Amino acid sequence: MGDRTPGPLCTARVGDHWIDGGTNCRTRVKRPGPVSLADAWPEGPNPAKDRFDTDHVYSLAPEAARKRDIDLQIIGDDYTRSAEINIGSERYLKELINLGSRGRQAVSTSARKIQFFIIRGGAEGFLDASLGGANAGDFLAPGETTGGKRSPTFRWDLNDLLAVFDPKGTLIRATFMQRPIAIAGVWKEENSTAVYNAWHEKDVSIYRNQNFSVHYLGLVVSDGMKHRGWVDMHKQEATNGCIFIVDPDTPDMSEHDKLNAFEPKLIHEVLATIGKTADQVKGMIHLGTMHVVDLK
Repeated sequence: MGDRTPGPLCTARVGDHWIDGGTNCRTRVKRPGPVSLADAWPEGPNPAKDRFDTDHVYSLAPEAARKRDIDLQIIGDDYTRSAEINIGSERYLKELINLGSRGRQAVSTSARKIQFFIIRGGAEGFLDASLGGANAGDFLAPGETTGGKRSPTFRWDLNDLLAVFDPKGTLIRATFMQRPIAIAGVWKEENSTAVYNAWHEKDVSIYRNQNFSVHYLGLVVSDGMKHRGWVDMHKQEATNGCIFIVDPDTPDMSEHDKLNAFEPKLIHEVLATIGKTADQVKGMIHLGTMHVVDLK
């Protein structure tokens, strides 16, 4: 979308078809990290591995090597099963959460409310090809503040994944996140880190924010860190520290009326789970619990 920050908009492949038209995975540079078991292949052509390396882009971020190892573990080091590495797959995401947390976390089949999982580094393997030779966990690119200031000095975390499940453990949707780590003169890394680190096992609610030129429905975490900064998760627009829910259908900032009326698919589908529509969100509505899985 115009000059938007390049984000992890790729999805995995199913057969010979892309999951969505916004996918833009192409050949990438050689991945970082140690050689895995699956790479200990007899010398010679391996078309399945070549396809895996084309379809799954990992960056130079610290989490990338471990995420790739987990992905290979999920498919049993069998490159011909690479289509199973799919952010639309409930089974894959549940295995990623279990393995990524070293068995300490799992999606419940009998939760009281909606289950939110942030998988830090979980978007590795689904990144845009432009991030293959960069650190997607700390990426410098322009952005715009809520005051309308265009700044070239935004530092972004582009490799986290948000997966949402209903109380019975059925996948609602998984999507990529675009988190500002620091914004010169506006948002400090120490505050960004403190807030994000406080989200594990905290309540998640949704509310309507009409305090800015672009109105949005925000997912807000009861993190006890509001003195550091009020950080919502909402559609891609301007930000002073809030985290974007990536949706390839998001209108450009220049299309103000369309952007104002737009909400990401994840927001609509989460609300549908509790029998509501976007128009019915007035006050704060409690949705469920946030869980954080760190792949480092």
